[in-house]
Amino acid sequence: MKVTKLSDLSKKDYERIVRRSFGTNLSIMPNVKKIIRDVKTNGDSVIINNCQKNYGIQNLDNLQVTQSEVKNAYSQVDKTTIQALRQMIKNITLVHKAQLPRKKDTIVQTEKGIRVWREWRAIEKVGLYVPGGKAIYPSSILMSAIPAQIAGCRDIILCSPAKQDGNMSAATIIAADLIGLRKLYKVGGIEAIAAMAYGTETIPCVYKIFGAGNAYVTAAKMYVFGDVAIDMPAGPSEIFIIADKEANPKFIAADLLADGEHGTDSACVLITTSQQIAKESIKQIEKQLQSLRTRDRIEESIKRYGLFAIVNSLDEAVSFANEYAPEHLEIMTKNPEKLVEKITNAGSIFLGDWTSKATGDYATGANHVLPTGGTAKMYSPLGVDAYGKWMQVQECTKDGLMAIKKTIETIAEVEQLPAHKNSISVRFA
Repeated sequence: MKVTKLSDLSKKDYERIVRRSFGTNLSIMPNVKKIIRDVKTNGDSVIINNCQKNYGIQNLDNLQVTQSEVKNAYSQVDKTTIQALRQMIKNITLVHKAQLPRKKDTIVQTEKGIRVWREWRAIEKVGLYVPGGKAIYPSSILMSAIPAQIAGCRDIILCSPAKQDGNMSAATIIAADLIGLRKLYKVGGIEAIAAMAYGTETIPCVYKIFGAGNAYVTAAKMYVFGDVAIDMPAGPSEIFIIADKEANPKFIAADLLADGEHGTDSACVLITTSQQIAKESIKQIEKQLQSLRTRDRIEESIKRYGLFAIVNSLDEAVSFANEYAPEHLEIMTKNPEKLVEKITNAGSIFLGDWTSKATGDYATGANHVLPTGGTAKMYSPLGVDAYGKWMQVQECTKDGLMAIKKTIETIAEVEQLPAHKNSISVRFA
């Protein structure tokens, strides 16, 4: 770990930092395609075989979580964990209920006798992906499922990897059960995305797939996009911190470490106007690392996509942040609110010393399924609106159609579409 000036980064290093793990998608896509095609053709048997051969998962004869497994899960999880999940459910529900769109848009009268409006409908069948490789994420179930329930999705299924013994994590099962989610499948990775996209003997296909995952899961979602919709390319986690001389290096280090432990392809970036803050943050990272059992993957993630850079001004930091378009953006400056209005590209923003990235991961109620790899330039955080779509409705009276008759007939002739013209003219013949 070393401190560098942002302006001194080589073009190669700049590209590596800005592209981060998304640069690996092309190299892994051939393997992704093969697995998806195998699952699409052969269904459950491919999934079960791959889980045993590639992931060492045994006893996976039944891909769906049974009610006896749900009951057994409660004996494995302590009451404190269940209470924490309940508080998360409360806060996530409060935040996302406020996002529910009006069922009917404003009606616009473009001409006398013509009305145009939109009506919102929930997507009927949705699939939720929850990672479970190096860690378990019951929080991700709540983040994905609660908005779907609030939106009114009819069929909600969930896929998450099984443990080595062929069972889904008890905490994951309980999180789903607490909100009434019943269709749980013990499948992860590329196979889960393929199953939800095309269906198997056990796992039903859906209309849209939601949830974050590693580079392989993200590549799989992008590959099936078109056959099904996806929420966003939510891949490996990333944090970007803007700090001035007022920031606390201990907090900066802790938050960088928290993101780095997600995986070796996570990205940890600190941009600061203070050389002293950068150096002290690195010292704190080295100190705090000693007690973390996730130390190895944190060190690898910092080595691959980490950056500790000095800038001449906060405006330069903001400019780079907008180019980077981070998933998580922490602003640890004297007046963080002043910088927010200058930020155009970020998934979720955390203001001040006391708003750690982990607050949004778990308990504020904000969603933690966020665009990564620079896609915050065009994608939004997951919300209730993502679980529905608008239908457009229009109505013309006879007088209304007469008001636009000449316009339609004229443009139909320009575009050489006589049947279009006739469909209007015949009504007044």
